[in-house]
Amino acid sequence: MLVSLREIHRLPWLSGGSKCAIFDIVCEKVTGSTVSRTLPPLNSVKAFEAAVRHGTTLAAAAELGVTHGAVSRQIKQLEAWIGRPLFQRLGGRLVVTEAGAAYAEIAGRALDLLHDGTHGLTEVSDHVVRVSTTASFASEWLMPRLPRFQSLHPQIDIWLDEGKGIVDPRSGGCDLAIRMGAGPWPGVSAVPLMSDRLRPVCSPGLASALQCLGDLATVPLLHDGDPNAQWSRWLDEFAPQGIGIAAGSRFASSALLLRAATDGQGVALARERLSEAWLASGRLVHPFSEAVELGLAYWLVLRQGAEARRPLRSFMAWIAAQPALPAPEPG
Repeated sequence: MLVSLREIHRLPWLSGGSKCAIFDIVCEKVTGSTVSRTLPPLNSVKAFEAAVRHGTTLAAAAELGVTHGAVSRQIKQLEAWIGRPLFQRLGGRLVVTEAGAAYAEIAGRALDLLHDGTHGLTEVSDHVVRVSTTASFASEWLMPRLPRFQSLHPQIDIWLDEGKGIVDPRSGGCDLAIRMGAGPWPGVSAVPLMSDRLRPVCSPGLASALQCLGDLATVPLLHDGDPNAQWSRWLDEFAPQGIGIAAGSRFASSALLLRAATDGQGVALARERLSEAWLASGRLVHPFSEAVELGLAYWLVLRQGAEARRPLRSFMAWIAAQPALPAPEPG
């Protein structure tokens, strides 16, 4: 849809000085009575939009898979094409100008529309939902429940990415990211899924040796590498004075931590949500009832407007109902 110069000032997502700044930019590209079809280089627009969204060219370079210098060159190329600065360079820092901030909003919307329009023409968009999350959440919470979804929606395929980093849905690399954090985050739609708590777990055999909290000093404590799930939080809250943090094995993921606990290697301080399936199977038990709030929640994060896709809506409605249902036993 072409927007006349008069109509630009009535667009609901532009106001004040931003309107004037973008009006000036558009005026420079007008030929006769219509807006010129000449467009800026797409890679330059992507680099600029990512730099504004992340706040640094380094983070933009990481998202785009290019060097920091390449992002800087693309931004300069876009500024040269437009004919005005989009950033102020102050003491080695880049500070987006008012015109640049407004143009970044337009660029972000345009890239989202281009992505959705292109994605909508592909066959996979009709039946695929790409989900990005951590390996531990995928293996310990989501995977045991996915057969439920597949039985209800056999026409929808879930493509699960559980790499080291959670993909930003704004980059187009996934349809939905399941994140743990304080949330919400700017520039995305974020729906809280569930909260979590930290509580000791161990094998039934080891639990028989734990009659009181003081007995924790006599067994190995297993440690999660996540700084938000440390034994110190629980011990400070509940343990008797004099019980310190015992040395013990440390694991890079909650999944490895839980497997070590099922093997009887020690007592782990685990996220209740991630240990549900193991507790349901009886392979893990809670030696004590005390639990401490994790202080963070799991969120469903997606690009603004992406929920219009029916397969994604179906998956989000399904997963939102799962925290209230009994956990399936692990395979």
